[in-house]
Amino acid sequence: MRLIREVFLLILSLSPAAGVLLLYRRLPETMATHFGMNNEVNGTMSKASLTVLLVVLGLLPLFILAARLVDPKKANYEKFSTAFEVSRVGLTLLLTASGWMIIAYNLGTYVNMSKVVMFIAGLFFAVMGNYLTQVRQNYMVGIRTPWTLADEEIWRKTHRAAGPVMMAGGVVSLIAVFLSGRAAVIVFLAVIVVASIIPVIYSYVLYNRNQVK
Repeated sequence: MRLIREVFLLILSLSPAAGVLLLYRRLPETMATHFGMNNEVNGTMSKASLTVLLVVLGLLPLFILAARLVDPKKANYEKFSTAFEVSRVGLTLLLTASGWMIIAYNLGTYVNMSKVVMFIAGLFFAVMGNYLTQVRQNYMVGIRTPWTLADEEIWRKTHRAAGPVMMAGGVVSLIAVFLSGRAAVIVFLAVIVVASIIPVIYSYVLYNRNQVK
């Protein structure tokens, strides 16, 4: 059953690359790949380069598994296997959806890329915030600062506090999708920055507090 799931996940993650190859003749030689606040194209890539990039990103599920095997704290992964799989599948879905949206846009279908990415990323943040408290010390998933990695108790307290912060950030990001183009992007970026910085600062404060004792 595990093998079937892994094969399905790999097929899913490689599907945008396969889509480009199947639609190769219909797609323009120069592909729009990056978009501004108002959905204007501000970055392009050759069709061949995009194909290679999508293949590399499509192998991400395997790269993540390989990284787990060589993690010095790999024994801890069994303690948060569900959270690990949710993060791996969630990231794969985010990249897969983004890949297909790029293909659709370059085929002439109107896609508001910023809104789509914000919605998927916000959903990912909201879901991951719910699982973040389960994550134990490792070098790949979670709030990996010098202070959380140095002390298991600081790791635990930081992730217990970061979970609700990430969930709230995800919910606000989902709400931001309904704002106008520029405002939506500004709110989204602000939320992501704040939700990322707060746990880092908190871990540093906890570490300093321990040093004083």
